[in-house]
Amino acid sequence: FLWRSPRTLPVTSASIQLATFGLINYCMDSESKIVGETSAKTAGLPDGQSQAKAVESLVKQCGDMKAGQTWCLINSKWLEAWIEYTRCKAFWQYRTDEKSDSAQAAQPPGPISNSSLLLDSKANENGVANGAVNAKNDGSGSVDGKAGQGSGSKKEKNYGVARLKLSVQEIRDYYYVAVPVWKLLVGWYGGGPMIGRSTKLSGVITKSVKVDLHPVHVVLQPCDATTGEPGESKEMIYPRPRESTLHDLLTDIVSATAKASETGKASSEGKAATTPEKTEKQEGEGELEGKKKEAELPVRLWYMEEKVKSFPYEIGERVEACYKDQWYPGDLRGLPVEDPHGRYNVLCDVDKDTPKQPKTMVKVIRRLTPKEGEGSIVRTWKMLSDVELNSELGVLKWARSGVFSLMIEQKKPDGEWIREVLVKDWRDFEQDDKVDCKDTQNKWLPAVVQRVQGEQVYVHYIGYGEKWDEWVNKRSDRLAPSGTKCREKVATYEDDYGYSGSGVRGSVGLRNLGNTCFMNSTLQCMNATPSLVNFFVDGEYTSQLNPSAYKSHGEIARQFGQLVKEMWSPRPHVVTPRNFKHAIGEFAPRFSGYSQQDSQELLACLLEGLHEDLNRVRKKPYDPNPAIGDGSNDEKIAKAAWDKYRAREDSVVIDNIYGQIRSQVLCPECKKVSVKFDPCGILQVPIPSVDTKTQNVTVVRADPKLPRVEYAVKVSKNGSNEELKKALEDLTGINKDTFIVCEIYSKKVYKIFSDHHRISSILDNDVIYAFENPVLSASKSKERKGGSGMCVQVKVQHVEKDYGGPFGTPLALAIPLGENDKVRASVIQNIVLQAASAHFGGGSGKGGENDKKRASKVRVLIKTGWDAQLEDLDPETVLTWSRETEVALSWNSKHDYQVVPVTKHKSLRDGNAEAQAGLTLTGCLQAFTKEEVLTAGNEYRCPTCKRDQRGHKKLDLWRLPNILIIQLKRFQYTRAWRDKIDTYVDYPIEGLDMAPWTKSKDHKKHAVYDLYAVSCHGGGLGGGHYWAHAKNLIDKKWYTLNDSSVRKVGVETVKTKEAYLLFYARRGFDGAKAASAAE
Repeated sequence: FLWRSPRTLPVTSASIQLATFGLINYCMDSESKIVGETSAKTAGLPDGQSQAKAVESLVKQCGDMKAGQTWCLINSKWLEAWIEYTRCKAFWQYRTDEKSDSAQAAQPPGPISNSSLLLDSKANENGVANGAVNAKNDGSGSVDGKAGQGSGSKKEKNYGVARLKLSVQEIRDYYYVAVPVWKLLVGWYGGGPMIGRSTKLSGVITKSVKVDLHPVHVVLQPCDATTGEPGESKEMIYPRPRESTLHDLLTDIVSATAKASETGKASSEGKAATTPEKTEKQEGEGELEGKKKEAELPVRLWYMEEKVKSFPYEIGERVEACYKDQWYPGDLRGLPVEDPHGRYNVLCDVDKDTPKQPKTMVKVIRRLTPKEGEGSIVRTWKMLSDVELNSELGVLKWARSGVFSLMIEQKKPDGEWIREVLVKDWRDFEQDDKVDCKDTQNKWLPAVVQRVQGEQVYVHYIGYGEKWDEWVNKRSDRLAPSGTKCREKVATYEDDYGYSGSGVRGSVGLRNLGNTCFMNSTLQCMNATPSLVNFFVDGEYTSQLNPSAYKSHGEIARQFGQLVKEMWSPRPHVVTPRNFKHAIGEFAPRFSGYSQQDSQELLACLLEGLHEDLNRVRKKPYDPNPAIGDGSNDEKIAKAAWDKYRAREDSVVIDNIYGQIRSQVLCPECKKVSVKFDPCGILQVPIPSVDTKTQNVTVVRADPKLPRVEYAVKVSKNGSNEELKKALEDLTGINKDTFIVCEIYSKKVYKIFSDHHRISSILDNDVIYAFENPVLSASKSKERKGGSGMCVQVKVQHVEKDYGGPFGTPLALAIPLGENDKVRASVIQNIVLQAASAHFGGGSGKGGENDKKRASKVRVLIKTGWDAQLEDLDPETVLTWSRETEVALSWNSKHDYQVVPVTKHKSLRDGNAEAQAGLTLTGCLQAFTKEEVLTAGNEYRCPTCKRDQRGHKKLDLWRLPNILIIQLKRFQYTRAWRDKIDTYVDYPIEGLDMAPWTKSKDHKKHAVYDLYAVSCHGGGLGGGHYWAHAKNLIDKKWYTLNDSSVRKVGVETVKTKEAYLLFYARRGFDGAKAASAAE
């Protein structure tokens, strides 16, 4: 039952026998010979104490689980009952209650029953009872039976192998015991079947011994030397790890046969059957040669291909067109080759009487009278290609059921093959053929042939939408054999754009496909999740793929798994996630384009897709009765709700990432308490509202000799511009009535704020200036005294001569107006030149000789009406001010413009320090668990009052997951406005204790988490950019992963105000063990 040497078989130099090689999985029926023997021993069954001593001694001899062994699965309920009967200390950790050590069960358990663990226990029992498994029980694993229909048959043969249910979990359903322990227990109690599984060393982070629960069983049928079809020889079953290849299997068979031949030869000569040991170099060379030179192997593999027989359509045929799920008879008028979208043109009978006889363009038609043989299944043997031989078993389409059959052919003694391989022209395309195709932009891309019509083929570019599909002539130089023009996309991108990696496995860049930084950030965080990395890199996901999953049909998990494997390849490089983006776009159409999206929404969609693709529950039970309590029996209600949920949703995503939240609502009228427990994958915590806001404002003095200073002004979030100017007055000592506060954007004054302008509408990244204009104060004084003077606020931008684009820092000035809004041009020119004199490189700003000389470099341009142009007016010109009046400062050259430096005020440092010490993740969790009153329009239906009530709602954590994902809710949306909260939230890198927020006492244990990834967002709502910080699982260092850029950073960089999604892992959980073990 451990690693075995191949059986010694008579081997000639011209033949290769199918030797049993590797680990064998057993499925022995409860009615087999061993049960009869144990039934005879039942009368003399030792007492519980003797059984316990015997098992304890045997367990000690077997030792811990090691790689290369076989361990047996045993029903957990039976083993727990046996432990309670015998009080065996060897499995003391498997007890389910706290009975005293002296207490014993009244009766011993019955026969062992493992049938409930098997996917098709009845089929397995029948197969074994009929002698499908070698009755010798010698570990050979050979299976007797007739040749099947091949892997292409719709109804797969079971071949008597023990396939486990995908939903079974360790501890809940089964335990592992060593083979000698199994033999001892089944000898006492009988039962079965025996389910053996091999162990292996796995893991890309930390190597650990793991049981291969779901191997792929490859059934090989020998090819008859005369007929070329499967002969009467016995089929042989080879359980193989899903990450291995068929080429590895063939190499092992040939190697095992050669060793057996040498052993038999040595035995016949009376010599010791010893095999010389290979050196490390020789073993490596042999491995390399075996993989690179597959053609040298004296064996070939064939699979049975099934295709539906069809005939090409002809113009004028009577057909039926499928339009909106309805079939309409008509005449075929056009073939797909004539349509750019590959559609048939059908004139339906219902349209023949209409004057215009409209066309019906459809992609699906059928003949009214099928031709003879049309629709029948045509089966042919196809030889496996090099790509299929070297692909992992888990990703092959045949391996989805866990068992598939192939025909193995060996060379004849004369060196010739039994079957002939018809070499066809690569341009003789068939449907689903792979090909390299040059698109309309002269770029080679991998494609697949979807349809063949005469000399035209309809190709679909892999990873792109259907709108790019097109017809191409078979003989066109735009077509090439698959793999000749298109290498891996990763290598192509690396050749074009260069290397970008950290030099450490797992920390690689992701190419931005166009506004896909949100996707790259999420994928980098998921790629740093320990449990998922092991699961996908080791290929375990292939055993749980659900091809009938809703919408995605397993494609999300398949593409994500291939992407993770590529990111963890030994040679770091830039990875292009195009195939994954196409898959996620098919699953959720909002991600199919190239517009900026939210990383949290993508993460939620990805978790949903992965769960559906990997859900072990294929038929979900319906339970109309939700588990709702009143707060008096939370433990019972929580367990019932969790069991109901897991009965429908059971995947590696749920095992690791999902927890449980307790939701309580109190009716304010009848005091009725309603408690329910909901699953939660992403914990969305609010950022507590802050009443004040720190706004950066740059003050420009009226005197150009005074410096420009940037202040951090603390104001109320709900305040107005009037309050902002008052705070500026307190900081600067400048009269608030002299300020013009405005927003500058794209070198222009974008908006001048009125006194009633709301502070809440100013974003944190907006550039705010305050210009001092003393004339404003004088104007208001005249208004108070009853004078006629008033001022108008004007935007002034710097432009280059000949009306070039704006540059520099614009101005916001006040121009005094006379009666009837009249103003002389010289007044405007003097005010503008004086305000702009700071950019002349010096000067008094009072009209001196130097100022006049420097002012000659600029001109004040004024636009007097909507239909007028900016022009240099005569100083004596009197104009009437209107809304259409504009002012600009024209420079002879940009080089004459002198940039005025801005001084940082100490309030900026104080404001940043205050912000850094402001909010914490603890405060966010307090806000999450704080009781709230439901708002109007969001009431709940009280079951006692029978009407809607504004209840008091409170949320608490109940069950904590192994992977805790926290979203800081930075984006706020209301009917009137939307905003992003850029407040810094302090979060711990290590030692996040979630016990204070967990309501369940049992789940407060092991509640300490450590950060391993952060998804960040910088910028505002209208755009911004995403990137990630992630801790490498190998060297434990932090890296910043910004699209294709990768750089090592210090831990202090990880704490940032841009943090959006926080990924924490439970301390002590490295993902190497199954998540269900934590249950």
